[in-house]
Amino acid sequence: MVVAPNGLLFIADQSLNRVLVHFPSGQLETVAGNGLAGFSGDGGLAANAELNQPGAIVLASNGTIYVSDVGNHRVRALLNHGRIVTFAGDGASNAATFKVGTKATSVAISPSGLAVAPHGRLWVTSGQYVLEISASGVIVAVVQTSRYSSGPVPFQPCDPESVAVSPSGNLYIGCSGSHQLVERLSNGHDKIILTSYRPHDFPGLAFFKGGALAIANHESLQAVVGNQLTTLFTYKVFGNSQRFVPSGVAISANGTIYVDSQSGDGFTLGAGLAKVTPSNGDHLLRYWRES
Repeated sequence: MVVAPNGLLFIADQSLNRVLVHFPSGQLETVAGNGLAGFSGDGGLAANAELNQPGAIVLASNGTIYVSDVGNHRVRALLNHGRIVTFAGDGASNAATFKVGTKATSVAISPSGLAVAPHGRLWVTSGQYVLEISASGVIVAVVQTSRYSSGPVPFQPCDPESVAVSPSGNLYIGCSGSHQLVERLSNGHDKIILTSYRPHDFPGLAFFKGGALAIANHESLQAVVGNQLTTLFTYKVFGNSQRFVPSGVAISANGTIYVDSQSGDGFTLGAGLAKVTPSNGDHLLRYWRES
């Protein structure tokens, strides 16, 4: 999920193979994807295109929405005029290595997490790598995460699943394999922030305006300041729905937090969307039940 400056919430729905927009009224509309799992539509209207298990979703300052089209091994870009193009990935599975200067559409990737840096470049996780891609679509940096591990025995590779960029420009990498949250400083040095990071599917990492980082961790939503954790939201039951387990997270400009619970993460027959505000607590916005 990601919140636009105007308050609209954009949701990548893996089960429906669509990108949806959630209005403050509760209305949902399709932004991209015709509901069929496949690959088609580049250059045309995004709503007519085929997506395959869209995962992470981020919004650039110029209005472009980037989506991890997981099943198609691509990152798709939803442009301001409603059209869709491939921004990264050639459709094949993850490459063994990546080279700086390579066109992003000519390499094989397995995209998961996405993040947009303040200067507009896109960070993409793929295999044991995190790639930085320029706005023009060229790989400008490659981070090898193999050095992040819970080792030496048993050795658990990082398996980067989520990324975020702080207001100061530092990169944060969420390792689903080694259960670490790593901060990569602007000087290229690395700092382990957490060693108990246990994300759910495509959890996302989101920064508050003041710089605190929100994460899905141990079936709860927590804020990280330095290496201190504060619990914001923990799993619960809304009415007659299944247990709600925080998975994705998005934060609006006014500090409102949106969290979701995906199929298999507590909502065994569907998925849920909740809102958390400092003044009004938390409440369920929608619940999707799978047929």
